[in-house]
Amino acid sequence: MISNDDCSTDGKSLYHNTGNKGSMSTVRVGSRSLPMYPLVIVCLGLLNTVLLLAAVVIGIYCGVVNEEDPSHHITTEMLSTEVKQLQIMQSEANKAVEEVQKNVKKEMQSHQNLKLQIEQSKILSDDLQRQIETLQVEQAVLQASSSDISDSCGRCPFGWFLLNTTCYFLSNSETIPLKSWPDSRTDCIHRGADLVVINNFEEQVNLYEFLPKVASGQPWWGKGQGVWIGFTDIQTEGTWAWVNNVTQLDQGYWIDGEPNNHGILGEHCAATVKLDRPTKTWYDASCENTKQWLCEMAPNNKLWSP
Repeated sequence: MISNDDCSTDGKSLYHNTGNKGSMSTVRVGSRSLPMYPLVIVCLGLLNTVLLLAAVVIGIYCGVVNEEDPSHHITTEMLSTEVKQLQIMQSEANKAVEEVQKNVKKEMQSHQNLKLQIEQSKILSDDLQRQIETLQVEQAVLQASSSDISDSCGRCPFGWFLLNTTCYFLSNSETIPLKSWPDSRTDCIHRGADLVVINNFEEQVNLYEFLPKVASGQPWWGKGQGVWIGFTDIQTEGTWAWVNNVTQLDQGYWIDGEPNNHGILGEHCAATVKLDRPTKTWYDASCENTKQWLCEMAPNNKLWSP
C-alpha cells in the first residue's frame, strides 16, 4: 500500500489511500474517511451549477443589451429622420420667405409707381383747375369791364357796380373809415342792402376780381386787411350761417387752416381777402376788428327796361 504524506489545512488532515485492485479510494477529512468519487461528483455538480448560473446571468445580460441596442438604433434613426425633415421644412420655409420678399418688393414697386401716377395726376388736375379758375377770373374781368354805372343804366345806385343780376357796394378805405362787422352790416342796411351773401362759385369768382390787394409787407390776417362778408357763427359756434339765415352746408372757400376761432374771445365773423386763388379767400376774425365791407342788393328794375 502506498501512503501519501500528511497535508494539513485549517486543522483538517487529508489522506489519500490507494488499496489493492478492487479497493476504493478514500479521503480523510478530520476524523472521518469519505469515498473520493462521490465527493468528486458532488464537486463537479456544484461546478456545473455555478457555470450554469454564470451562463444564465450572461445570457440575461446579453439579452438586455440586445433588447436595448435596437431601441437605441431606432431612436437614432428617428432623430436622423426628424432632422432631415426639419432641414427640408427649413429649406421650404426659406424658399417661401424669398418668394414673399420678392412679392413684397414687387408690390412696393407697384405702390411707388401708383403713388407717382397719383401725384402726377394731382399735379395735372391742379393745373387744369388753375386754368379753369384763370378763365373764370378772365370772364369776371370781362363782365366787370362792362358793369360800371353807365352800363348798369341806372339799375344800381351811384358808387355801386352790377354783376349779373346783383348790385354790389365795396367801401373805399381811402374815403370811408374802416368798420367792425356789426357796424359794417348797419351801414349796408342803411343803404337798403345787407352784407354780401356768396351763393355759388360763379359769384365767388366774380367778386374776387374786385377785392383789394393785401398791403405790401402786411400779413393777410393783419389789421385792416380783408373785407367783411355776411357770414358768421355768432349764434352757434362752428355753425356758419349767412345773414339771410342760410347755413353753409359745403366746405366753402376757406383759406387752409381756417376757420380756427383764434384767441381767447374767439373769431365769429368772416372776411374775404384776395390771395393767389379765388377758391381760398375766406377766414374768420374777431367781429370787433375794423375792415372794409361789401354790401349787395337787388337792382332797381323799375329804372331799366331791356
